[in-house]
Amino acid sequence: MTNIDQLAETLKALTPRQLQKVLAATPKKNGAKIREARNTRTEKYFEVAPKPHHCLTYDVYRDVTNYMSEIGTQAWVSQSVNHRTKNATIVQVRKL
Repeated sequence: MTNIDQLAETLKALTPRQLQKVLAATPKKNGAKIREARNTRTEKYFEVAPKPHHCLTYDVYRDVTNYMSEIGTQAWVSQSVNHRTKNATIVQVRKL
């Protein structure tokens, strides 16, 4: 019998009141910090990632975004070559 099986048997033997006490004593993770970190990463990505209309072709856009996901947004931003990969040509769109 494994530890998980033993734990399952122990939990089956507990009364509902005992289970409530066990659940109340179990620490709960605050999901706000996790969500905040995830939202910060997402905002950073959209802040620095090229838009499809800024790239010459969709293939260039896809290559850049795939490369960003492989190495991470922060590593991509910290790279030299002015935030561009070696094989990508990004078109700067002039605002009127």
